[in-house]
Amino acid sequence: MASEYDDGGGRSDIPWTVKLVGIIVLGIVVWLAVGFIFATLRFALAIAGYIIVGFLGYELGKWVGRGSSKAEP
Repeated sequence: MASEYDDGGGRSDIPWTVKLVGIIVLGIVVWLAVGFIFATLRFALAIAGYIIVGFLGYELGKWVGRGSSKAEP
């Protein structure tokens, strides 16, 4: 009689191999997502670096150009 009301102890019928594959796939997806985020941040930092160095070089060039134009007679 107990078997009529027994639902397997509350456990699902999903085999442990399917659960293991699901965990591995989830881990790979998370790893790829984190890698994509870091690659995007690295790219943004590189672009910002190029802009900052270019701006500083431009300002330094203006400063040197103004200084050298005053020295000529």
